[in-house]
Amino acid sequence: MTGLNGKPPVITGGATGTDRAEARQGMDAPTAVLIGATGGLGHALARLLAAEGFRIVLAARREHDAAELTGRSDGSAIYLRADVTDPASLEKLAAAAFEHLGRVDAVVNLAGISPRKAIEDYTLADVDALLSVNVKGPIFVTQAFLPGLRKQAGGGVVVHLGGAMDGRVALPFMSAYAATRGALASYVQGANRELAGTDVVLSFFGPVPSNTESESPYFDMWRKMGVALCEPDVVAREILATIRQRRRAHIMGGGLLRMLTLANAVSPSAADAIGLRRFAKLIQQHHPR
Repeated sequence: MTGLNGKPPVITGGATGTDRAEARQGMDAPTAVLIGATGGLGHALARLLAAEGFRIVLAARREHDAAELTGRSDGSAIYLRADVTDPASLEKLAAAAFEHLGRVDAVVNLAGISPRKAIEDYTLADVDALLSVNVKGPIFVTQAFLPGLRKQAGGGVVVHLGGAMDGRVALPFMSAYAATRGALASYVQGANRELAGTDVVLSFFGPVPSNTESESPYFDMWRKMGVALCEPDVVAREILATIRQRRRAHIMGGGLLRMLTLANAVSPSAADAIGLRRFAKLIQQHHPR
C-alpha cells in the first residue's frame, strides 16, 4: 500500500524523516484527518479539501479500502489504518497524524452504519454494531484527538457525521438507528459545554440523503416524500463550511426539513401533524411487513 505521493504511508505511530520534511514544507496549509473516508462522500470531501489546499490524512478500517482510496487519489494525502471501534488504533492514528501533519485543524468522522429494520427484527448483533460504530466510535475518536487539539495553539474542530435533521427525529424502521444518532447529538452538546473556554469545538453534522450507492435502495422512497437527493460534492462543501466556521451543529435540508426539525424539538405531535406522520406512512409502505 502506498501513499498519494507514491511512498509508503504511516500505518501506525510515527512518521519517517522524509514524511516529516515534506510536512514541514507545507506547515502553513490547513490540515484535516478524515475517518471512514471510503464511500462516495469521503471521496468527494477528500477531493474538495485537497483542492482547497488542505494536507490530509485519510483513515480506512481495511487495507483494501486504503488501496482503493490510493487509486483515486491525486497526491495530496497519506492513508492510515484505523477502526473507530478500537480505541488503540485511534490513538495510533492521532499520534501519526499529529506527527506527519505537525498540527490537526480538523477531524471529520464519517464512519457510521444505518440498518433499517422493524423493531422486532433488530438482532443483538445489529444493536451491538450500532452502538459500537455510531455511539462509541465518536466518543473514542474525540478522546484520541482531544489531547493534541487542546495542546496546540488555536485548538481545532471535530466533526461527527450524524443522521438526517438533528439526530432526534425518529422515523419508522429507523428506531434503533435514530437512538444512536440522538445519543451522538447529546454527546456533542455536552462535550461542547465541557470544552467552553477552550479552542476545541465538536460539531454534529446532519446531512440530507445523498446520491450514493449506500442510499440507492431508498431513492424512490425519498422521492415520494419530496426529499431531494443531494450530490456528495454538495454535502462535502457544507462540511467544509462547518469546519471553517466551527459550527457546533449544522443541519442540511430545505425549509420543510428545517421546520419539521424545529417542530419535533418543541412538540413531536405537532411535527407529526405538519408532515412527519405522512413521512412515516410512506416509509411503512416502502418496508411492508
